[in-house]
Amino acid sequence: MQTFEVKILGQRYKVRSDEKEEYVQGLAKYLTEQLDEVQKNTKTVATHNLAILAALNITDTLFKLREDDTNMKKEVREKVRRILKLIRAGSGE
Repeated sequence: MQTFEVKILGQRYKVRSDEKEEYVQGLAKYLTEQLDEVQKNTKTVATHNLAILAALNITDTLFKLREDDTNMKKEVREKVRRILKLIRAGSGE
């Protein structure tokens, strides 16, 4: 496990991770972008409020991606089922 330094909202944080530094820096960059977006849209300056609102936005994105993933898996399973049915019908099974 390595320790990296990231900068979020002007503050420096030490982060321990098994991931590569580029990945950890990418996370910090994404979070900073989300915080900046919330700050721009809400005009709030309280760091705690920014963090909570950004966390809600990130959680919303996560939940939507999970739902999309679940729907896509269902769609793939259904298409595979249909293909297998066609294959079986064509082979006389």
